[in-house]
Order: sequence, then structure tokens, then C-alpha cells
Amino acid sequence: MSTTATPGLELFQPTMHGNWEPRRALTLSAARRRTQFVRWLRFVFIAGIIALLALLAAQLFIGASVGPVVPAEAVSTDVRMVNPRITGRDENLTPYALTADVAIRRRDNANSLTELERPRLDYDFLNTGANASEVLAQTGTFDPANRILDLYSDVNLNTDNGYSFASQHARIFLREERVAGELPVTGSGPVGTITADRYEIHEGGNRVIFEGNVHARIVQARTAPSEGEDQ
Repeated sequence: MSTTATPGLELFQPTMHGNWEPRRALTLSAARRRTQFVRWLRFVFIAGIIALLALLAAQLFIGASVGPVVPAEAVSTDVRMVNPRITGRDENLTPYALTADVAIRRRDNANSLTELERPRLDYDFLNTGANASEVLAQTGTFDPANRILDLYSDVNLNTDNGYSFASQHARIFLREERVAGELPVTGSGPVGTITADRYEIHEGGNRVIFEGNVHARIVQARTAPSEGEDQ
């Protein structure tokens, strides 16, 4: 006996499409995950923009409150020495000793000059007996290569033959036992006083030259009266 389906009932039978329902569920799950990932990226992007704007605003505020940047001063490398002492001999082997309160060697000085504060010079041709005379000044410079000492401001020079000179400048050539001054000088000694615009001392003080507006006052030594003269 065979049975047949009632005509029209196949319309109410479910259509078989394999695994369509699971595949649809997977597609919806992936879409949800993609949507969440996009939302997360959008959140990170917006947060980054906000952080950059906040950092820029902070830098502008700090720059406005601090003001202009002042460049730092370069550290000086000048060499400074207290109570220096320089000794040597001239070409005739005459010894000398140069001292000062302070000596300064500037880092940007191409000539290797040494600046001196209150320099003093003990030099044999300026000696007076056992006591060394001094060349005194407020400031000066020393050229060690050429052994030249320049003195400035309130220069006082005494020689071993009893003469004293006051000027605002004296250049001492230590190799030659010679002194030259390019500014006015006043000199005094056993025979009187003298003023001039320039002066030079040669041969260890044995010869002195004055130039320019020279004015001298000679003081003659009085001799003892002979017998028979009134006292």
C-alpha cells in the first residue's frame, strides 16, 4: 500500500537550505565586532587630538608666563694670579724681578700680554746701594716674548744715581736696560728739576734724554767760603 501526500501540503513543509542559519549568525557576530573596533579607533583618535590640543595650549601658556629666554653667559677662561713673580736677565745678564698685586692673562689676547695691577720692578740698574728701587704704577702690561713692560697711571721711577721721574707712562725694555716715556714727565735730582713732553733713559741710567717743551731749573751747590771772606 502506497501513500501519497495530500496535494497542497508541500507548501507547508520547511524548505531545506543546509546550514544557512549558522552562517547568518556568524556574519552578524563579525559585523558587531567590526562596529566595536571602529568605535574604539574613533575613540582613540579623538582622545589623541584632545591630548595634542592640551599639550599645545600648555606650551603656549608656559612660554607666555616665562618670557623671553636669556642666553647664558660663557664661562670665562681668563687666567688670574695673585702676587705673581717673574724673574729673568737682560742681554747683559743683569737680573730683574717683576711683581704685582694681580696678573691676568686674557683668553682672547692674541699677543700673550699679561695685564698687571700695581706692578713693581726690581732691576739692578735702578738700585740705590743695597736697597732696590722700584718702578711703581697702578696698571701695566708685560710682553714676555719681547720682555717689554708698559706701565700706566702714576708711574714713579727712581735710578741709582739719585734721579726720580714721575709720569703717566713708562716703557721698559728689559733686554736693553732702556726706558722710554711718551707722555709728559717731571724729573728731579741732585742738580735740580726738569719737565718735558717725552723722555728716554739709556745705558742703565747714565744718559737721560728729554724732548718737547723742556724746562729745567738748575740748583748749584754752594761751596764753603774761603778764608778771609765774611761769613
